[in-house]
Amino acid sequence: KAEPKSKATELVEEKAPETLTAAREGGADDLKLLKGVGPKLEQTLNELGFFHFDQIAKWTEAEVAWVDAGRIERDGWIDQAKQLASGEETEFAKSAKTDGRYKDKS
Repeated sequence: KAEPKSKATELVEEKAPETLTAAREGGADDLKLLKGVGPKLEQTLNELGFFHFDQIAKWTEAEVAWVDAGRIERDGWIDQAKQLASGEETEFAKSAKTDGRYKDKS
């Protein structure tokens, strides 16, 4: 028997978060500024209907469990998203912007 991913998936019934069919006017937020989100995961989140920090900042435990609690909890996405949605910067976001880790390498 597989072990649960986290306490959230073990104790909380999953509930799908509210999603969007497209980014709001002004375009999507750069979700790669969340620690643990790279280009492929950002694409997956967009495909699931998540484009903005404020969407992620509002996730409940049940919604986190639906998305994938392990990574979200381990990397602290909710707290990071709240900071970024309010216009603050996290240490990870500052370094990601300055070191060019997600620049197109083609």
